[in-house]
Amino acid sequence: MSGGTAADDGSAAAVPGRPATVVLDRDGTLLDFYEMFHRFVLDLHADAGAVPPPREEIVSYPYWTSITSGALRIGTVRVRDRVDDVVRRYMPHGTLYEGTVPTLTALAAAGARLLLVSSWIGTAQTRDLLRLHGVEYCFGAVLTRDDLAEATEATPDAEVKVALARRALDLVGHRPGERLFVVGDTAADVTLGRRLAATVVGVQTGNGRMFASGPPDGPDVLLPSVATLAPLVLDLIDLPEGSR
Repeated sequence: MSGGTAADDGSAAAVPGRPATVVLDRDGTLLDFYEMFHRFVLDLHADAGAVPPPREEIVSYPYWTSITSGALRIGTVRVRDRVDDVVRRYMPHGTLYEGTVPTLTALAAAGARLLLVSSWIGTAQTRDLLRLHGVEYCFGAVLTRDDLAEATEATPDAEVKVALARRALDLVGHRPGERLFVVGDTAADVTLGRRLAATVVGVQTGNGRMFASGPPDGPDVLLPSVATLAPLVLDLIDLPEGSR
């Protein structure tokens, strides 16, 4: 492991009196991307002169997997070949989940080091959205697949996140044993948290309703959304060494 990141085996002792570091996923955790995705699919159908399915079907997880598998075509377009347009072109239609802004500002004000890591693309678009909502300053690093030149289409999301998170932790000077949280809505976030020996916080927004019930396959803590994250993190910052 590089630099100041926590050990994979979690063997480092906790460092008291230091702020917590929180690694946050983007899509489905901070960002409600459903309207972005819905508009993207509607436009593909309009271009093809086809009738789109109901919104509930478009924003469902099976519909998404039909895209990522390469199976879904709309007209002559294999949708997977165009799916990055969701971020590149439709980000202005996205919004942050309710309660996200006060959570981020409260954590930043308390000295927590916030990092945003996404296995999808769109670093510039993400920063634009955070700036629009007045919370870009809260983050010590914002990294996406755009920032990992060695990643290919075949690189698993979890591996992309691990590489980006380690880089982000180094950027903010996180040290082994310091309080570390990983917050997300997918199994890739759980894998990331386990690899970093972090407390894994699942949220039930996005795909979070599909989480396994608890560790090791599920998160350590499951919250309705990031709106209730701040009390959890702030309560843990000053706990005695070795507490979680």
